[in-house]
Amino acid sequence: MNQRMFFLDNLRAITIFGVVILHVSLCYMKFAPQWWFVVDPQQSMFFTYAVMLIDVPIMAIMFFLAGYFALPSLQKHGMSGFWAGKFKRIIIPWVLGVLFLAPPAMYMILLSRGKAPSFWEFWAGPFWTTMYSQSVFWFLGLLALFYLILSCCYNYFPSLQNPPRMSRNPSPLLSVFFIAISSGIFLGMNQFFPVDTWITDYYVIVFQPLRLFVYLLYFWLGILAWKRNWFTRQGYTPRLLPWSIVCLVSAVVYLTFKGMMHARGTELSIQLGNALSFNIFAYSTLMAGVALFKAFVNSSNDFCKSFSACSYGLYLFHSLAVYYGAYYLLGMDASPFIKAPLLLIGSTVVCWVLTVALKKVKGVSSVL
Repeated sequence: MNQRMFFLDNLRAITIFGVVILHVSLCYMKFAPQWWFVVDPQQSMFFTYAVMLIDVPIMAIMFFLAGYFALPSLQKHGMSGFWAGKFKRIIIPWVLGVLFLAPPAMYMILLSRGKAPSFWEFWAGPFWTTMYSQSVFWFLGLLALFYLILSCCYNYFPSLQNPPRMSRNPSPLLSVFFIAISSGIFLGMNQFFPVDTWITDYYVIVFQPLRLFVYLLYFWLGILAWKRNWFTRQGYTPRLLPWSIVCLVSAVVYLTFKGMMHARGTELSIQLGNALSFNIFAYSTLMAGVALFKAFVNSSNDFCKSFSACSYGLYLFHSLAVYYGAYYLLGMDASPFIKAPLLLIGSTVVCWVLTVALKKVKGVSSVL
């Protein structure tokens, strides 16, 4: 593991770019959530399908990669050094994001519908009561919780402190078992919550109950993958063709069941099909993505280096760029196939340039 895995850096960067694509697509999809920040009247089912598909694997991949790098970081820096780094990279952006970036994001819900009070009236009232949200920063809060769980386990399970770096190929049963467990959790929680429910009542942690423990499983799968030398030269690498086939087939099946959830979402058979196809699609996309990037995107050229280095800033800042950009484009009489690319490219470039600039500021570079 001495040699840097550029393909994992690139996979993480493209996954974050996928988050931006998701949020842009939500502005131009048909049947957008009523609470979405900006809903443009120019809409297309193309973006609806894009949202349905992109939404499934991106955060699973993010939590997997976070888990993959968490244990070696903890071993290298020790508990105090590990949390000093996470305080800079996770806690500070999380707190500042919730206090200063999430409110103007949520304000856009009212502003884009012509129902907005003054911003300060909104910040002092509705934001902390009926419209509280952490925006995209929920991921950092949940990640901090997962790091805390790992830290507690690290203290009580000595095997985590010096894990044997065995190069071991996973049994096919591992994939079956993982998908079965994650699907069971997803289906079980669906008996109590609709599939897209968000829980914001606890303020500190914001999460989707159907996905919370599934994401925790991906985090721990990442830890297991690192311990067993997955993706190294000597270790296991997923095969691209079979996992790509599973990914494509499960995507089609998932779209079918997801489309039935609105009218028949209380039927157990539909819930089961939705849960299985969701989790097969998420897992196979992760495996196919790793295989694809290791084979073809294992590069450290200047473009990849810059985009990868700025991808965290892209995640932190893109929400305001996307929502306020979409608000500005509301007055543009054009096809969503013109607006969406303009918004995607514009918001990405703005956040990229902003991150490059902020990285040159002393004290800020260590956070980004």
